[in-house]
Amino acid sequence: MGIVVDASPGLAVIQDIYDDDVKKAGKIQVIVEASLELKKRYLFIGEVTEKIVDDGKELRLNASIAHDIDTLDVALFKEVQDMEGKVTKTMSE
Repeated sequence: MGIVVDASPGLAVIQDIYDDDVKKAGKIQVIVEASLELKKRYLFIGEVTEKIVDDGKELRLNASIAHDIDTLDVALFKEVQDMEGKVTKTMSE
């Protein structure tokens, strides 16, 4: 899940929105078929690849799906995931 911070046709830079601390949130380049809108939030499904650049390696996401999640309540989503983890743990005991 991420918010588009830079975009051009076929390529965007996405910042993680799952981390509450924006300063710690990571960024990744995403290769997509469609154009993405700046400041919109998306859920991406795809494959992470490494590209060798001058100063080392760079991760990129080749997204096969980019789903608009602008209306998703991220805090509620995280709460549901935590609850799911507790249920799974209780069921396995």
